[in-house]
Amino acid sequence: MSNQFNSFVSPVKKEVVDQIERLDLSTLQKLHLKLLSHCLEVFKDISLNNAGEFPNDILLKSWCENEAKKLKDESFSMLLFEQMNAAAIKFHDYAQKTGKYVLDLNLDDLIELISLEI
Repeated sequence: MSNQFNSFVSPVKKEVVDQIERLDLSTLQKLHLKLLSHCLEVFKDISLNNAGEFPNDILLKSWCENEAKKLKDESFSMLLFEQMNAAAIKFHDYAQKTGKYVLDLNLDDLIELISLEI
């Protein structure tokens, strides 16, 4: 396996990952929850440089392109954008149903979100 992933640092805090691991969920659900947590943290990070607004397509595409460059795989950019965009749609739909702002979602919301997908 390539060493390009050795320097990967997740934006999800270790405490959150540990909390997810303690949940009474299937391995697949835990993985899904970790991926959604990762996406949400990325959106929050991007929004910090955008006056706190949820990232639009242009900002998200730019972020994806930069991540693909770090991996020296520019073709990965479009796939990453599609997946991040799918997460954004899930977050927006859930936030609209609950009356919350997307960037205010937390782990409890993500747990509820995946329980609705079953």
